[in-house]
This record gives sequence, C-alpha cells and structure tokens, in this order.
Amino acid sequence: MKRFAPLLLLAFVACEAQPVSYSTTVGVLKPGATMTVRIANGVLNAYAPAEGDPSDRFTVVASALPTASPLPAPPQIRPSGKGVTIDASGTLANLLVRVPEGVNLVVESKRGNVNVTSISGNVVVHAGTGDVNVMITGYAQASTQNGDVDVTMGATHWPGTLHFRTRNGDVTVYVRETDAFHARMHTDDGTLFTDFGLRGTSHGNNETIDAPVDGGGAFGLDLESKRGAVRLLRLTPQA
Repeated sequence: MKRFAPLLLLAFVACEAQPVSYSTTVGVLKPGATMTVRIANGVLNAYAPAEGDPSDRFTVVASALPTASPLPAPPQIRPSGKGVTIDASGTLANLLVRVPEGVNLVVESKRGNVNVTSISGNVVVHAGTGDVNVMITGYAQASTQNGDVDVTMGATHWPGTLHFRTRNGDVTVYVRETDAFHARMHTDDGTLFTDFGLRGTSHGNNETIDAPVDGGGAFGLDLESKRGAVRLLRLTPQA
C-alpha cells in the first residue's frame, strides 16, 4: 500500500480546483497617471502590458474558485483624478492587473499576497496580512502588518525617504550599489544585515543602523520590522 501513496498524492493535487477568470476589463491610461487598486481578500498580481498589447492599455482580470457560488461581484472601476481606481474591497477574488507604461501603482490590500513585477512606474503598497513582493525599475514603498516585504528597485533617486515596514515578518530591500543615500534599519526582535559596510547598535534583541551610504544625500531608506530580520542589499549588475 505504501508504494502507491505518492501516486495518490499526485492525483489529489492534480484534481485540486484552480481559480478561473470571470471578469475582464480593459482601458487606456497615459504616462503619469496613477492606478489605485483596493482588494479585500485575494492575491494581486501586477505586470506590464502583455506582449503585443498597446503600451497605454490597462487590463483587469478577476478570478475565483469555480466552487464559488454565487461568483463575486466584478471589480468596480472608476475615474479618479488623472487615473483610475479599481475597487475589489467588497469581494473575495484574485486580481491580475496589467499596468500601462509610465503609470504609477498604489495598492491597498486587506488580506492576500501582493506581487508587482516589471512595471515601469513607481509603486506604493500597503497590506494588512500577506507577503509583498516588488521588482521594478523605478522606486517603491511597501508595508504589511503580517508578512514579508521583499523589494528590488532600480531607481537611482527618489523623493525624500522611502519606507519599508512589517510587524511580523522579514524586510529585504535591494538597491543599486551606485546610490548615495541615508539608511535607517531597525528591528525590535530580530537581526540586521547589510553589505553596504554599515555599523549599528544593539540593546538585547533590539538592533538599529542609522548611517549614510556613499556619503549620504537627500534620499533615504527606512527599513523596520517589529519581529523579524531586516536586510539592505546591493543590486549588482548581471555579467
């Protein structure tokens, strides 16, 4: 009987229900606009427009488990200032969002992971419960109450100080090694690590680094976790 256990497990996984899309909306946003996404319960994945699509087209796809009955209401999309607001704050659904070239993204998530990859605008994410993963060429800010924050950004300058925070989880930020900025890193109960050659102070489990990088400057990075590790790492060019 034991020899068939892996086969039974594979069969179970293969039959596991996968989300299916039930709502798709497309529109146009020009560079400099802001797309705001509010999501209550579900995973948000944000990407650049699909290959072959116009660079100013945005797409919003909502999905849910096929067992959901009735299906959640479609996200509400409305104009907001120079951009649009996508409101899925009252439904249990996952969202896939295609963000046009040069459009900034603001995310407000209550529960669920937020993943932002390869968009050309800047990003701000505030989450309640869930991991936040951002990998962009611009700059970002990100926070969550319960989960990890992992950000890779390619910007060489940004306005003021960028903040990255979690209460329960790790914070990891990759930034270009040629940047000059002021770094603050803090954990109440965890460890700090950086390869920028900075030193800090510790009091029991409490650790803090507050120091300039490459002479400092007008830009800042502020990383903090109440309970977890905090890492500030160099983003080095690939050979």
